Amino acid sequence: MDRNTVIGFVLIFGLMLAWMYTTMPSQEELERQRRERMARDTIPEMQEPPEHRFDQEREPLEPMDDRDADRPSLGVFGYQAVSDTVSTWVETPRYRARFTNLGGGPASMHLKNHNVWDDGLVQLMSDTTRSAYSVEFLSTENYNIETDQLLFRPLTTDPSITIGPGENATLQYELLLDDDSRLIYTYTIDADTYQILLSITFDGAEQYISGRSYELTWKPAIPPTERDIASEEQYTAAYSYAGGVLERFQPSDQGYSETIITGNVDWVASKSKFFTQIMKSQEPTDGAILSAELSTDPGNGETIHNYNTALRTRLTGSDSYNYQLYLGPLDYGHLRNFDPKTYDMVDTGFRFIRWFSDPFVKYIILPFFWFVGGITGNMGVTIILFAVLIKIVLYPLTKKSFESMAAMRELQPEMEAIKEKYKDDPQKQQQATMKLFKTAKVNPLGSCLPNLLQIPVLITFWRFFQNSIEVRQERFLWAEDLSAPDILFNLPFTIPLMGDHIAGFVLLMTASMVIQMRVSGQGNTAPNPTLKMMQYVLPVMLLFIFNRLSSGLSLYYLIYNALSIAQQMMINKKIDHVKLMESVDKKKAKEMRKEKMLEEKRAKKEKNSKKSN
Repeated sequence: MDRNTVIGFVLIFGLMLAWMYTTMPSQEELERQRRERMARDTIPEMQEPPEHRFDQEREPLEPMDDRDADRPSLGVFGYQAVSDTVSTWVETPRYRARFTNLGGGPASMHLKNHNVWDDGLVQLMSDTTRSAYSVEFLSTENYNIETDQLLFRPLTTDPSITIGPGENATLQYELLLDDDSRLIYTYTIDADTYQILLSITFDGAEQYISGRSYELTWKPAIPPTERDIASEEQYTAAYSYAGGVLERFQPSDQGYSETIITGNVDWVASKSKFFTQIMKSQEPTDGAILSAELSTDPGNGETIHNYNTALRTRLTGSDSYNYQLYLGPLDYGHLRNFDPKTYDMVDTGFRFIRWFSDPFVKYIILPFFWFVGGITGNMGVTIILFAVLIKIVLYPLTKKSFESMAAMRELQPEMEAIKEKYKDDPQKQQQATMKLFKTAKVNPLGSCLPNLLQIPVLITFWRFFQNSIEVRQERFLWAEDLSAPDILFNLPFTIPLMGDHIAGFVLLMTASMVIQMRVSGQGNTAPNPTLKMMQYVLPVMLLFIFNRLSSGLSLYYLIYNALSIAQQMMINKKIDHVKLMESVDKKKAKEMRKEKMLEEKRAKKEKNSKKSN
């Protein structure tokens, strides 16, 4: 690693530091937010398994006249044919969901194969009292109708439905109006995926919709699932995909904000760090609305994110309108079957590097992890083997780089002699040094290219290991979650940027970088003491930066550095010091003979000049 490379890495990590500082709220800002806003009330979901709850799911409500005495009339939509809330539990190999007739849709969904950081199944819906989906429109009687506020009649009467692999099931809800017009929801559930098909049928009810358009809306927030809520907030957002362009909606201001997209929108989604809900219409849409409500939790100062998404559809005379719904992890295998573009919501790198990081993740990293991970059964071992693979692929380039560094170390005494000889003339010093490199056939820039090629890989891994569901909660040695820091011990205080803990793999990675520098002789080849010190400061910088990042990332670079150390040691042994110095000495002897001949010519010329005078 030469001077230019070190400066390049320092600049890159300087940019990373700046980015992290600008996205991280200050303590003063958190205090201000804590004073300004209160957290949104949530209603906890009961945790009893469904088999113990079916006898409690039918709860008689008070008559409409008494219960809603203060509620304004909804006209024809104020009529309700049922007065009981009824729940239907759906069990598949992948999740357990509770559907309710209050809104006619899913009210809770627990993913069986994914836990929150402190145990317990991941729940995708924060509001568990009514349907997460709502059809909304302005009625011809000028009422704002939101169907999640209305009681439907269940047409599927089984209180519990269990679906095995390869099977599917259908649930239906009917909203009956007082003139026998109906609005019918039909859910088709596939046991092998996280997809649900929703068909909305207007049986005479469309005549009461003003403007001939309605919106299918997702209303609840996706609850946080990770220990580091601040990190999870950075990746919580809403998205829309239209015209081949993915747009991210993530306001930074507290309070309510929204964005409206006009024209045909392929799909909309909201996501947390690892989980998402997506709505995709099978017919052309008329636009979309993405909205956000940001408030501050007074207990910990963290921001509560609630994103709502809506697809607007214009009534075209058809009886039914169909939607694909996705409720599950940001897993490429499942998202690819739903819509390949939905995986672009996963942050695999900065915008300027996505041309590299997206295909690198989709076509190299993920296939390798799936195949090798299926064999090893351990993601930590898979990461180690992937580091070995990358090292093998880059071996021809790194070999040349390490040979250049080894040769530079051998030439260090000559470089010091040149520095001493021309200490008062920097230009001649530089010319003599470059001449020495040319004589020894050493390229001082030979170590730059391999390191530059690793930068896109570094950035990709930096984002991938923090955002990939494939490494989430995967254990290796003492690390409980390879997508999070492997905390060895907690500190009684917080260090800026570094956090309030010390991670294990980061310490080992830092030590490996120091050893690598010593083996390669980089500290000895530094042209000045300041740069020499900076080369050892770089591992400390990485310690601060990587301490709060994914332990899988630190493990990868620990193994990569260890392999680099072994490679450098082998190359050091192969460098022929005698041969290298012989080539330098021969060049010096040739130059000395040339200088002697020139001196003799000058002396002869001066002698002839004196004779002529």
